[in-house]
Amino acid sequence: MNDENDYRNELEDARKRATVRGRNGSEESLEVHWEICCGDVLLAEENMENQDREWENASLAREFLDVANFLEGYDDMLDKVYVAVQRMANVIIDHPRLKFEMLKLQLTVIRRIEALCDHDLDESEDVENELAYYQRNIAYADNGDFDKIAQKGTLKRDTIEWSLDYESVIDEVNKKIYSLLEGHPRGMGFCFAYWSTKAQVLKEDYGIEWRSPAIMNPGVMFD
Repeated sequence: MNDENDYRNELEDARKRATVRGRNGSEESLEVHWEICCGDVLLAEENMENQDREWENASLAREFLDVANFLEGYDDMLDKVYVAVQRMANVIIDHPRLKFEMLKLQLTVIRRIEALCDHDLDESEDVENELAYYQRNIAYADNGDFDKIAQKGTLKRDTIEWSLDYESVIDEVNKKIYSLLEGHPRGMGFCFAYWSTKAQVLKEDYGIEWRSPAIMNPGVMFD
């Protein structure tokens, strides 16, 4: 908890100093904006690890995108942004359009590094494939063709999670869920309480029918 408070306080301090410094190529400006990127990543990772305040991660990712797109324009910052964008991409959940924007930035940074070093990076093709996967599924969701949405892995998820309606409210939904489940034991079986509450909030407050992983994967044991 102390680390989380430190990350939060340091991030807020960096934001204030960045406002004073402005955005330019000075060492001070680049450094303070890099501190914002680091704070966004560290706080988002902390939220995910603790399974707490994860609804903040989308706003942290949006701030990261804004700042990292500025830093990417400076060659000396590319290696740092390269690592940070990979870590931030890993904590984006339930936000396919936001994940798509993060992957686009990741590919841009990869291409910039490849141009500077005059050789291809191993993961460039993987990122291109991931981008194509997200682009196709988002297009299917936007057209209402949910049956065409591809799924990865062995467990199925409700394809409504690719819709803009779902993505637009899920952070607010999660905030409500954790408020309703405050004090509920987080051990074995918590996922069922979470899923039940999530389905209820989505349907009653937003008119969205959502099927849990347990419903989507009959016969699979969850704990």
